[in-house]
Amino acid sequence: MSASTFTLNKDIFNPSLYKLVRSIWFDGQPDDAIIPTPVAMKRWWMGSPEERLEFDSRCRANFVHALEAIGPDKFPDPTAEPFLKEIQEAVQKNPENNGSEAAWTALSIVLLLDQMPRNIYRTNDTLPMVYNHYDKMSQSLLEALMSKDSPIIRPDLHPQWRLSSVHRIWFYLPWMHSESLEMHKKIDGIQKELRDELSKMEGTEEAVKYIELGIGAEQKHLDLIEKFGRYPHRNRCLAREMTAEEKKYIEDGGDTFGVSQVD
Repeated sequence: MSASTFTLNKDIFNPSLYKLVRSIWFDGQPDDAIIPTPVAMKRWWMGSPEERLEFDSRCRANFVHALEAIGPDKFPDPTAEPFLKEIQEAVQKNPENNGSEAAWTALSIVLLLDQMPRNIYRTNDTLPMVYNHYDKMSQSLLEALMSKDSPIIRPDLHPQWRLSSVHRIWFYLPWMHSESLEMHKKIDGIQKELRDELSKMEGTEEAVKYIELGIGAEQKHLDLIEKFGRYPHRNRCLAREMTAEEKKYIEDGGDTFGVSQVD
């Protein structure tokens, strides 16, 4: 990774911000849960248009200032480096808690870079910024966190949520959002490893069902990357020319994963 001269504004990017991210994202969700509460499931995946708008507004009110501070005009060559330094600082400041705070910091930053832009920038005018800017940071961050050079060893496998798909799944979504076949193969293997590990334990049937949903969602994404080499539903906002096959796929009701195909 090339060195970056960009530094984060510590008045914004600090432990208070990261705690707020997880407080809002996991609101009402016990830290030791291995399956999501119905309230969390609804907030993340199944809310009505009105409920989704309400949650989007909450995300925007609390985090748009942070995203703007690392937006394309402020950080035109985005890398994971500033965020890896944040995680390293959490390791150094909390050496006594077995890396728990650093792991939470890593998860909070992944959520901030990967999920919050999708809740805040949903329009065709702003989605290119999600795909071309914030995704670059979240995907490179995840690559670094999963490598031997990570400031914390595999935060997704930290004991506090080793068997919790509720928490672990968010680490992997930057790869699911990628148009890289290699990244998709990685997430597919990791999720299946988690499913197999849970399947060997008693009382984890619901957790296995939940991770199976994640595996199914990833398969839908993987199928598109294998077939088209990219996501057809992004072509419109990215001004990419549709192939005839992609056009037919969209017109026939193919998956757009909630991304509108109209203005």
